[in-house]
Amino acid sequence: MTLILSATAGAQSFQASVSGSATVYAIQSLTLTGGSIIPNFTSFEHYLNGVEVKGYLNIGVKSNKAWTLSVKAQNAHFSPMSAGGSTNMPSSVLSVKPSTSSDYKTISTTSQTIKTGNKGDTNASGNAFQLDIRYNPGFSYKGGIYTLGLIYTLSQQ
Repeated sequence: MTLILSATAGAQSFQASVSGSATVYAIQSLTLTGGSIIPNFTSFEHYLNGVEVKGYLNIGVKSNKAWTLSVKAQNAHFSPMSAGGSTNMPSSVLSVKPSTSSDYKTISTTSQTIKTGNKGDTNASGNAFQLDIRYNPGFSYKGGIYTLGLIYTLSQQ
């Protein structure tokens, strides 16, 4: 940053300059909306192949650096919310993917990259997108209502 000051008094001229610097920090913002859809297992086919919820979560990224979004389970197992539910249903019955991808990532307690992107706000290509989620517990766990926390992490590349 340069600031030039000049003043004139009579026939004399004065000039001075000031130099400075500005610090611009890396900044990132992650917005998550949705994510509260509860899938219904209403057919034999659902238990056999799982239930997919398209557009489960809307994600918006604002960043002045290239970014990586990862996800992991808060716990290794789901917590039953109803009496008699299984306590051993693993987080791996869940998988997620960006809606534009064909490759699901199985959820575990280890962070997995689900998308990368370039600097910009949510109007930049790829910085606003949806996630699909698939639930596939099969026939190994008791019926009931279950909960599992997912941790989404936005980081610089």
